[in-house]
Amino acid sequence: MSRKRLLSFAALVFAASPALADDAIVKLPKTPMPTAGPTTAAAEEFCGAPVGKAEDLIATYSSKAGLQKVYESDKYIAYSDDPKNATVMYTFTTKKNPAHPAAVCRKVVRKGDVLTIDMKVVCDGEQVACASLQNDFNVMNAQMQAQVNQQIAGQKK
Repeated sequence: MSRKRLLSFAALVFAASPALADDAIVKLPKTPMPTAGPTTAAAEEFCGAPVGKAEDLIATYSSKAGLQKVYESDKYIAYSDDPKNATVMYTFTTKKNPAHPAAVCRKVVRKGDVLTIDMKVVCDGEQVACASLQNDFNVMNAQMQAQVNQQIAGQKK
């Protein structure tokens, strides 16, 4: 097929595709489905520690020595190792959150000269709610990563 025909075909397909009213102008990439339930892979790590069910993680880390509560709402409770300069943060759903029970661990990791945020989600709630939770945290992580990158770039000047 010639290039002209190919471009015409592409234009025709594009024009024939109906636009939906709720289509976003900018679409975020799809988020991989989080681990729903205590699978073997999920049971092997949660910020470097063995895990099981989300309820067990909530009970363990909510009362772990050295962690301080840094955030609380009707849907989330978060704990950190240092409220001013956290290297790890644990966020748990409350019973009012549709993804409950779920536990999220976010850890700042240095890879060479770059700081990144590693995240692990263990969600035993409904699959759709768990996917939404995972997506929300991916967005927050991207925003945090952008802020960190800006701070690092500002320090290099």
